[in-house]
Amino acid sequence: MKVRIIFMLMLGTAALFLINNQAAARPKQEINSCLGCHADTSKMKGFGYPQFTITNEETQKQTKMPASCTDCHLGNPADPTKEGAHKGMLRPYYVLRSGGLQAVTRDKLERYKPESMEPRGENPLTELLPMAEKDGRFVRIPQIDTILFHDIDPETLFGNYEATEKTCGMCHQKEVNEFKKTAMGRNAKQSQYKTWTDKDRGPHNCGAWFADGYEKIAKGTNVPFTKGMASVNQKACNLCHVGCLDCHYTPRSNDPNDPAIGPHTFTKSVSAQSCYGGGRGSLCHAGPEERRRGAGYIGGLYANPKGAIPDIHYSKGLSCLDCHDTPAKDKTLLHGQVKRQVDCSKCHGAAVKSIAKSVHERVSCEACHIQDVGAYTATFWGPGKIAGVATPFFKYKKYYGVMEEPILIKDQRGRWIPVKPFINAVLNQKTAGNLKPGLAWRFPANLPDLKRTDDAYAFVGLLGGLPSDGDALAWIQMDKLSHKYGKARSCDSCHTKDGAQRQEVTWEYSDQGAEPFKGRHTVVADKNGLSIKDMRATTKIMVKDGWKIEDFAPWYYLKDKWHVKGDFSIPLVKDDALYKKELDRYEDIIKKGGIYHK
Repeated sequence: MKVRIIFMLMLGTAALFLINNQAAARPKQEINSCLGCHADTSKMKGFGYPQFTITNEETQKQTKMPASCTDCHLGNPADPTKEGAHKGMLRPYYVLRSGGLQAVTRDKLERYKPESMEPRGENPLTELLPMAEKDGRFVRIPQIDTILFHDIDPETLFGNYEATEKTCGMCHQKEVNEFKKTAMGRNAKQSQYKTWTDKDRGPHNCGAWFADGYEKIAKGTNVPFTKGMASVNQKACNLCHVGCLDCHYTPRSNDPNDPAIGPHTFTKSVSAQSCYGGGRGSLCHAGPEERRRGAGYIGGLYANPKGAIPDIHYSKGLSCLDCHDTPAKDKTLLHGQVKRQVDCSKCHGAAVKSIAKSVHERVSCEACHIQDVGAYTATFWGPGKIAGVATPFFKYKKYYGVMEEPILIKDQRGRWIPVKPFINAVLNQKTAGNLKPGLAWRFPANLPDLKRTDDAYAFVGLLGGLPSDGDALAWIQMDKLSHKYGKARSCDSCHTKDGAQRQEVTWEYSDQGAEPFKGRHTVVADKNGLSIKDMRATTKIMVKDGWKIEDFAPWYYLKDKWHVKGDFSIPLVKDDALYKKELDRYEDIIKKGGIYHK
């Protein structure tokens, strides 16, 4: 099939879509070498690229902005030659899973024989990625990881603010300047994890911020860790962090019935799909919500294991920003700031008031309304390869499984919240630093909402006992679960006779180092502590050449060492008769289709 490409000149780095006073006031540019070629059907056909024909009128209908080609793409419109006109032009990049995550332009993809590069609707997770034809179907090309838009630096895969200021910032200077100060624009949360033993934040499942923490990380690692390795590790992190276009640029195939739909389409309102990567893979919030926390918003194909039921709010048609405030609702926020915490009483006032006066006043809404938590059930940072480059810190994360119900713990304010405890370790470590075993909070409770999360972790210690890969710095990841609202869990699932919480978890491993295998473990939270017990494979582990079992499965040797002390039990029922009476009333209300909040 002939290669079809409609991502012609995907629009550069403008961020918003209102025609503001600055943009409207800009002088209309004369026809330049861009339109001299690209608006001329016969010329583009003669060049062999008829699909790259587009008029200024078509672009402006799709962008809803008066910007010219060079306002967004830069380049040199005064030069009549192809090479000269395209010099310095911004364009999209395709990230290859080779050469240390190599960003290349479209012409470098011919070797992978893409049959279609137009957006295809079969899978919203990957609909913007180039496809190849196989057995009569279009499938994702495995060598291509994702697409990066024009406001990303192809060398670092990080936001390119110099380019952004020359493009988006020319009309939207206030918005760009504000966005650069936000947590999203600065990567302010994850970049605080400079090392594996950060005394304030602790170790994190996402890893360390290798770019800034390289020297300390290398010093604490008992095998060679070079700047080149750190650079590739950092690139892998950078893929998930955003620029203006990640939120507002929504390219689609041309729609003959709607001139606003096409390869230059922009939207002002950010959709849930844009928050989830916009069809370029499991990026942005799809990663931490669906893959790490496992209680995501959209679920379905985004989840792993796939097919998870979405959050009830998503099923009802609500977008992320219907609940999470932005400057459109809260004028104290900067452009690009999104409130992490939400106020359920805006829509569920009666329920919130009822709970506040009940015996469950210290129980969060999500503690009852989140079930079937998927995604990671274990993660280890050990020797492996990232895009063909060897590193001591490959993230072995594809232990995907389901925990039927989350574990409830008390947050810093004494409120019960849901978490999914799962084991983590980074190998070849020399020291635990100043970290102390036990439950810890990543951000103090007295921080304002915009600077705080309610995420916890339980540090285990520096564990010996592996045949190689040195000592393992071990912890239990316990991110707060906030999505996947649905039917409430049963009363008995919390109120057991001994107050203990137990969850049996089954999973399947499908990452580097071994053929896929299955396994299981038990999570126990009781008055004696929090433990991950009896982790074992239920099918044969077939290790691949070049790997050792401890690289991707240190639990095989460390067994039940993921344990921390503390009281993680749920308070016992004080009056069995009263509990039984209330339970009968609850079941009667639910059976009749009513709502119970007490």
